[in-house]
Amino acid sequence: MADDFTKKIKDRIKALGGGAKKPGKEEENIRGVRREKIFVFTLAYIVALSLWFVVNLNGVFNISVQMPLVVGNVPSNMALTDDLPAYVEVNLSGTALPLISLYNNPPEIIIDVEEAEVNLFNQIRQRMNAVQEVDVLKVEPLIVRVNLEEKITKRVPLRLNSELNFESRYGLISDPILSPDSINVIGAVSQVQGITEWVITDTLKLSGIRDDIDEQVQISNNNPLVELSVMEANYSANVSEFTEAEVTSLIRTRGLPRGQSITYNPSSITIKYDVPLELYTEISRIRPYEVFVPYQKIREDSTGFVTPDIELTANQYALKIRSFQPKAVAYFSVVDQ
Repeated sequence: MADDFTKKIKDRIKALGGGAKKPGKEEENIRGVRREKIFVFTLAYIVALSLWFVVNLNGVFNISVQMPLVVGNVPSNMALTDDLPAYVEVNLSGTALPLISLYNNPPEIIIDVEEAEVNLFNQIRQRMNAVQEVDVLKVEPLIVRVNLEEKITKRVPLRLNSELNFESRYGLISDPILSPDSINVIGAVSQVQGITEWVITDTLKLSGIRDDIDEQVQISNNNPLVELSVMEANYSANVSEFTEAEVTSLIRTRGLPRGQSITYNPSSITIKYDVPLELYTEISRIRPYEVFVPYQKIREDSTGFVTPDIELTANQYALKIRSFQPKAVAYFSVVDQ
């Protein structure tokens, strides 16, 4: 008896402590039940959702669809004078399936250019006759007007604004070249005749330049009523390192009347200028600048001092004046007896 009682006590303690003969089996059963419940719930949800769709697909709905407008065949010698809207807003009524198809793949509405005034409501309603269970309720805009004029081609200069920042001692040795430097603008007379140049919208910005420039730039066109002959241009320029050079030139007088002479003090100007490094030796053999004072400037002066003008005579070279001294000189006028 004592042994049976002791055994019962041990079994009860094991039960309270969770000590089963096969630990984890009950937990595995619980998990299986949970998975079964989740599966049943998911299946029921899918069935309910499918039934809801089946019931509601036969209902009537109203939606708004943007349908693209496309211009029909325009005669080759004519062009539009006014921009047409890119889309027409169409309110439709019908069952779900055809409306979903129209919303995802809206049809193009082709404008007949032979008509000066097009009723879009009538045109879209005719287009929708092929779609069952769909009615056209409203169209915005209702009317579009098609105006045509003679098409012309005009050649205009192409212009690009640029902001060029060079590394120290570097710069351009020739004017930049834009190729092509002009383009054809094609469109209706009223659209094209007032265009005198075509400016590339985006400014070309370059910094830290020390090598030759060779850039492709896109030519933008924000006017849908005109066409451009090209949509890309090349911008190029030669870049060089510069060094400093110096030259002294005598001051001369331009426009001096007969019988007069002008003496200057000092009689020459020293000019410091930048020269491309590879051309330094060549330019050092010539006098690239001429210094002069127009006689009219002397006649208008009352101080006895004038600032000479400096002219680059070696125009084939990219030279840049850094400074010159003196800034002003005295002058003496001598009249022959």
